[in-house]
Amino acid sequence: MPVWKLLRNCRGGSPSLDTDGQRGCKVSAQLSRRGFLQTGGSLIAGIVFLGTETGNAATSNNTLNAALPESWVAIHADNTVLIRTGKCDFGQSSVYTAYRQIVADELDVTFESITTVVPGDTDTTPDGCGTFDLLGRGVGNLRKAAAYTHQAPLDLASQHLGVAKDQLSVNEGVVSGGGKRVTYGELVKGQSLKLTIPVTGDLTSIFGLTVTGDPPMKPVSQYKVVGKSFKNSIIPAKVTAKEVWVTDVKVPGMLHARMVHPATLGSKLIAAGQVDKKRFPNSQVVVKGNLVGVVAPTEWEAIQASRQVAAATKWTEWKGLPGNGNLFRYFRQDADWKSAAVSRSPKSGGDTSKALAAAPKKHSATYEMPYMKHALLGPTMAMADVKSDGTVTVHTHNQNPQALRGQLALMLGVSSDKVIVKTYSGPGHYGPLNGGNAGAEDEAVSPRSRPRGIRM
Repeated sequence: MPVWKLLRNCRGGSPSLDTDGQRGCKVSAQLSRRGFLQTGGSLIAGIVFLGTETGNAATSNNTLNAALPESWVAIHADNTVLIRTGKCDFGQSSVYTAYRQIVADELDVTFESITTVVPGDTDTTPDGCGTFDLLGRGVGNLRKAAAYTHQAPLDLASQHLGVAKDQLSVNEGVVSGGGKRVTYGELVKGQSLKLTIPVTGDLTSIFGLTVTGDPPMKPVSQYKVVGKSFKNSIIPAKVTAKEVWVTDVKVPGMLHARMVHPATLGSKLIAAGQVDKKRFPNSQVVVKGNLVGVVAPTEWEAIQASRQVAAATKWTEWKGLPGNGNLFRYFRQDADWKSAAVSRSPKSGGDTSKALAAAPKKHSATYEMPYMKHALLGPTMAMADVKSDGTVTVHTHNQNPQALRGQLALMLGVSSDKVIVKTYSGPGHYGPLNGGNAGAEDEAVSPRSRPRGIRM
């Protein structure tokens, strides 16, 4: 397989998410020719919010311009395909295997022709939503985007070959009809073509964007690629130490930071300890609310200074948790359930009490399971790179970079287009609320007055 082109340094215009996040969309899949590309030509399947005021939708702050890198699918003149997804890889490798299979079937191309997968980064990927839904909503979006994209070459081929669209067939990226044939690459060569895919939703919400409309998708009976086994081409880089992990990220002139945490949950800061300037003359303590951090010019000094500060930092007392052995007794007898919010799934339906009362057979039992923490499998890291123009790039290992981007913008009091989140391989974890995302803490201790990188 060709080398994965992750485009870490590729930055287009970052979208802003200030208004109209829930605007409804119409179906739109028209092509527009925009001149010759020196790269040889391409078909870019981008996204746009098309509301009732269509004229304003093109310049909406929610719009990701399809002429920029933010798009789901791109077909190139060499007959290769690029796909982008807001999902990240947490060891499942589905974005490099299953996603390529799904797109290959919808586009009628080979698995191997999808040579580039761009995951996660907020400035180069389109759809948001957490990686926890990798093979759920994520599949639906990508499949619909690919189905929309599949129609575009058919329209072009119909004109190029002079054959009705319904008389064309496609196999491995080659369109045939009327005794003639043309490849996808030949159709887009020398052209810049934009396909608009309709979406609704909010990039920074838990579910991100949703592709709307009903493009013609392949029935399962016509799948040729999905269901087959393919080699996971990112494994060699990991076992040969060529993979870029989040801990490998460095920028020139960066500082190092360590957070000082209380030993117990729920503790509040009383007073932060001070740095011993004789031992650590170049270290400084940063306090923001209940967060305490130590910033130093070297990692070892940050570690040593943070230990000294931690020993002198005072926190409120902790009432304690019941321990695993007493957990269920605590739930039944001591827990304050009055303050607990009632949660109900939006997909819930019916009346549980009525259903149980009407059941022909009833079974009563108590089942207890131990608490399973959504914990990291190892230590992680984050890097906040503050630029002189006010933009902040956070390099991290995160399941939902678009949501983190929104949270960071809110914390900093800036618009979201000032924040870029880039994701990398890391220790992995299960679930979003695991304490493993150091990006927000890293950003909290980053100095605004002196732009530079902070590595935590």
